[in-house]
Amino acid sequence: MKNKIIILTLILVFFPSKVLAAEKNFSITCSLFPVYDFAKQVAGNEADVNLLLKPGVEPHEFEPSPLDIKILNDSDVFIFTGEHMEHWAKEISNSLHDVQIIDASEKIKILEGDPHIWLDLNKAQAMVMNISEGLSRARPEKSEIFRRNAEDFCKKLAELDKKFAALKKDFDDKTLVFAGEFAFNYFIKRYDFNFISAYDGENEPSIKRMAEVLKFIKENDVKYILAGSLEISAITHSIAEQTGTEILFFDAAESVPQNSRTFLEIMTANYESLLLINN
Repeated sequence: MKNKIIILTLILVFFPSKVLAAEKNFSITCSLFPVYDFAKQVAGNEADVNLLLKPGVEPHEFEPSPLDIKILNDSDVFIFTGEHMEHWAKEISNSLHDVQIIDASEKIKILEGDPHIWLDLNKAQAMVMNISEGLSRARPEKSEIFRRNAEDFCKKLAELDKKFAALKKDFDDKTLVFAGEFAFNYFIKRYDFNFISAYDGENEPSIKRMAEVLKFIKENDVKYILAGSLEISAITHSIAEQTGTEILFFDAAESVPQNSRTFLEIMTANYESLLLINN
């Protein structure tokens, strides 16, 4: 990784740190979808917001290309989720010139082994406010606009946060069955749902874990199982076929949605999936 950073740093020498133009729009580049969507909500019409991660790209395997580095260096602001999610971001940030850096996870407590902090909608609000404060440092004259936009968006997130919490109270003894890669520790911790997962994080389930999940589904008359990655795995399909359950897509919201939905729309769809399970 260090050799890659050295090469990318040398590349910067041959690219101007900023595009020369008479009038250049305020430019924000974001690493992953959640902070991209948050930045768009906060910036409103005051900036051009760009996303490095393209549709279909696995976030955990992404590494910036030389072109990505040029895009970052031509930006006014670079926003990333946190060093636990984007391991490359801190080192790359140190190589950028005259770019405001915003770590959206600043002062947010991180659960060991899980960087998906936005799935706790209370922490998502903290991320939004971190972005607002960072943009205000970059453009102080627009700070009131950024603050107002952030507060308006946080109100919407808070409303949905309350709906998840209220739903849990009506869930009785139901247990959520996650049959795909598991990225929902923050969600489970925030809303206290009972759950069982075939996967241990992103690790494929052992034979013992598979047997436990299949037994649980059959003994508890489970009708729906949840899958939370872009591509539903063969293991998830196998569980569904063996148990006669229906697969519900429960989105971890880490990658660009195929249907151009916003973060709030994604999380609302997740809420509606839980409503279906509870009926």
